[in-house]
Amino acid sequence: MARTRSAEYDNIHDTILERAASVFAQRGYAATSIGDIAEACECSKSRLYHYFTSKEAILSDMLTSHVESLLMKCRQTLYGYQDPEERFRQLTRLFLDVYSVSRDQHVALLTCAEFLAPETRKVLVAKQRELIAYVRDILLQLRPDLAHSSTAHVDTMLFFGMINWTYTWYHADGAVTPNELADRTVDLFVKGYANAPAPANGGTAHAKPEGRHAARHEGRGAKE
Repeated sequence: MARTRSAEYDNIHDTILERAASVFAQRGYAATSIGDIAEACECSKSRLYHYFTSKEAILSDMLTSHVESLLMKCRQTLYGYQDPEERFRQLTRLFLDVYSVSRDQHVALLTCAEFLAPETRKVLVAKQRELIAYVRDILLQLRPDLAHSSTAHVDTMLFFGMINWTYTWYHADGAVTPNELADRTVDLFVKGYANAPAPANGGTAHAKPEGRHAARHEGRGAKE
């Protein structure tokens, strides 16, 4: 007979993901054991296996949930705005707000996705490409003259390069709020972006493939 889920199953499941994210963010995936996660969750390894079959299953569930939540929030945010610059501003605010409250999940996504099984990673990369496409489409609305060059992709990657690694230095409880940081980012990026000339070579910049970039959430290079 299958074991019946307790009323607290979902809460415990989510707590495991949250605490495992903290361990992954601090130690890295390879250096973390199931025992380390169990210790962080203040439970036995056997109890942990009641919720997840393996360390990879924890990572997979964690990263998939994180990206799916971000995608859903992106769609909700974009639905409410029509002006391209305002859409860009609100989307940037969303990213930095999520990064500030889900820092450990964000760090795990940037640094641990390569340890997922190929098929799982493929699905995750596809979801990340949706996030990239949202930003690229907005930038093309701001600069339609770049529609037929690879520059739009390069510029999108530059944007994510600006925001994805803020976790290494930014503290949300400091003098600058996430919204203020987002607005500063948008102002710097858009004003420079609006005046940047199209590439003289017709847009043949050597950008790394989307999948390689998306594999670590639009920031750190991967190995595809």
